[in-house]
Amino acid sequence: TGSEATPNSIVLVPEKELKVGIVNSNMVADVVILDGNFTRKLPRDVAAATGIDALSHCIECFTSQKANVYSNLFALEGLKLIFKNIIPACTDENAIEEKNNMLLGAFYGGVAITTSGTTAVHALSYPLGGKYHIAHGVSNAILLVPVMKFNKDYCLNEFEIIYDSLCDKTEKSVEEKAEWVINQLEMIVSKLEIPTTLKDFNVNDTDLESLVEAGISVRRLLDNNKKEVTKEDARKIYKEII
Repeated sequence: TGSEATPNSIVLVPEKELKVGIVNSNMVADVVILDGNFTRKLPRDVAAATGIDALSHCIECFTSQKANVYSNLFALEGLKLIFKNIIPACTDENAIEEKNNMLLGAFYGGVAITTSGTTAVHALSYPLGGKYHIAHGVSNAILLVPVMKFNKDYCLNEFEIIYDSLCDKTEKSVEEKAEWVINQLEMIVSKLEIPTTLKDFNVNDTDLESLVEAGISVRRLLDNNKKEVTKEDARKIYKEII
């Protein structure tokens, strides 16, 4: 998922039922081998979850409040690689070129994190992993589309750039380009058969307020989100996926 390029480590704090980040430059790897052959036998569900995590890194960094020329360079290149390769890389064990492209795209996303940072997708996913032990990539996949829809009006320019980098430029409006990007995210999650709600994880309405309290406390990432996420906003997003 590009962790080899980042100074970040995510750890569980059991008493808070929350995952938190530790950031230290000593955690950046000295040498990395990215070889798709190593991921050939990765189970499809693991490949899909980690692939979506890498996708989330790239699109969140590109739409982050802290996005900059350096992070955008890597995040956009990562997005181009991941959008074009994620489905065959996760569904065909012999798609080595696509797997190599995914590893490189994930690496680029990790580089982008070092100077930009993820946003509300990752922030709101932390309690899902911390309390319910839902795989990190699955949590991100569940939240990716709802959060991007929430952010859309504040990230139209970024979505337009993503569209233009992936497609031939057309007469589509900025709004239409943004919708296309979000629809592509939805299509990828669907084709990889990743859950899009919390129904399979025994999470229900009685858990809503504890999720809101935990999610809204992840200020390190929520403050990166271009659109402010209030408690009520977090509540609506969680309610949408329960």
